[in-house]
Amino acid sequence: MGTPPIIADMERWDAIIVGAGPAGCAAAYDLVEAGRRVALLDRTEFPRHKACAGGLTRKTLRALRYSVAPVTREIVSAIVVEGQKGEAATLKSRNPVCAMTVRRDLDEYCLGKTRAAGAEFFRIAAIEGIEADADGVVVRTAGREFRGRFAIGADGVHSRVRQMLYGDAPTWMRRGFALEAEVRNCADGKADLIFDLAAVRQGYAWIFPKGDHLNVGLYSESSAERLDRERMLSWVRQRFGDVRAENVTGQYLGFGAENAPPPERRIFLVGDAGGFADALTGEGIYGAIASGQAAAAAIDAELKDGTPADRAFAERTAALRRDLMLSASGARWFYGNPELGYRALTAPLFRGAVINAYANGTKIAALANAVRRFAGVLPSRA
Repeated sequence: MGTPPIIADMERWDAIIVGAGPAGCAAAYDLVEAGRRVALLDRTEFPRHKACAGGLTRKTLRALRYSVAPVTREIVSAIVVEGQKGEAATLKSRNPVCAMTVRRDLDEYCLGKTRAAGAEFFRIAAIEGIEADADGVVVRTAGREFRGRFAIGADGVHSRVRQMLYGDAPTWMRRGFALEAEVRNCADGKADLIFDLAAVRQGYAWIFPKGDHLNVGLYSESSAERLDRERMLSWVRQRFGDVRAENVTGQYLGFGAENAPPPERRIFLVGDAGGFADALTGEGIYGAIASGQAAAAAIDAELKDGTPADRAFAERTAALRRDLMLSASGARWFYGNPELGYRALTAPLFRGAVINAYANGTKIAALANAVRRFAGVLPSRA
């Protein structure tokens, strides 16, 4: 049959965004709201299944440009932290801590809002090439090419855009891993938000209530930790007894934005593609939204007044990268010393600060290091 001819797209977009998840939609939404022409590309059909605990912290809800109430299953105002020896502590907040969504619903909803705002969505085959020069960018897919002024890689931890820029394994990029499942016949999905620090080395297990089911999972900030289906099912049986775990799915998380080189002149990486997940908490959606919005603002600034977009993107993500660096340092200590970490984390002195930092994202990395210093003065236990 031969290779299909390239169809030159006569349109010139202000931005071509590869990936229509939270990062890509966040960037596209802000750009079209600013009056820019956006092509939003993705290989998958929506709605789609996506491995993700689906918890939206207060800082994430504030960052979003619209309410996600239509796809919110539960609102939680407390976190239960469980330690290595079966102990548990409840951290409570007067305000909601987290809105629980199902990632499949969230992604479809955000894409719908973004398309309604004016972004044009294209279902594509694999990215075959991406080229940039002084005037713009060309993104090539099988049978089509898209020409624009800028491009954003928001195509996840296995980003094809990143591979084309930096190769298969850039030294600044590292990965964590999470395995999740759904448990439906257990108290109708009603439960606390729970983090179990005993279940995984260099990580935790989680239980997130979703109304008609529980989202449960295992997370490690190191991809060297072996998490597989049998280990997940064993933990579910131990935790819930004879219940069925459905939709067991694994997902890598992208870390390392704090060590990434300066952005390319016209191509930006956001979300997991750019390593914007938080190694300490495992949270990826906030970093996806914040970095996507930063890329949009940087592109709009150059189109508006000539401010170089690469410099603006570096400046707009500097604080986020700094927090990610501190979180990575905190994660190495915390998961390397889980008993001390638990005792410090749940100490009366820190409980309120911990839950507020988790919900609001303010100084969470600094708090992690304060917890580490505090643990150094705790007496040892026999």
